[in-house]
Amino acid sequence: MKQAVDALAKTGAQRYVIDLRGATRGDLDDGIAAARLFVKTGTLAIREQKTTKETVSAQTGDGTVTAPVVLLIDSSTARAGEVFAAALDGNKRAEMIGERTVGSAAKQKLVKLPDGSAMLLSYLRYLAPNGTAIHEKGLQPEVPVDEPDVEFGAPAPTTDPTLQRALEYFTQKKAA
Repeated sequence: MKQAVDALAKTGAQRYVIDLRGATRGDLDDGIAAARLFVKTGTLAIREQKTTKETVSAQTGDGTVTAPVVLLIDSSTARAGEVFAAALDGNKRAEMIGERTVGSAAKQKLVKLPDGSAMLLSYLRYLAPNGTAIHEKGLQPEVPVDEPDVEFGAPAPTTDPTLQRALEYFTQKKAA
């Protein structure tokens, strides 16, 4: 992500729209690493296990990108994308626009059971900087925008209402 942001900055970019819609993969710590580019000080996340909580904070040298940010999120934004979005939102570094996210921000392992079956066991979950759960709750955007329903096999929509709303947000903010 740093290379992409640096390349955009060289072209004169003064604000960023980061599209996390459909971002369903990635190690949760990758979300923290990406957030470090945008958050200079403060709590990025809280890692919670059964008996312990660890606060993950910005470090010296973090927050090199200071331009305004809008994050596009939807019902398939999960894992690293959710942790990244929560870190920026919780530190007032970005506005989230779109739909509520999945709520998948936990590390899990497959545990085999005596009968031969198995289950996924969540052993660590990430909390937003303010301590609220992300896992099984999701993140609620400040500016909700419903994605259009598209029938299977139908052509994709020619407009993107979530992106359009993000561009309007920057226009309104610039005028204010």
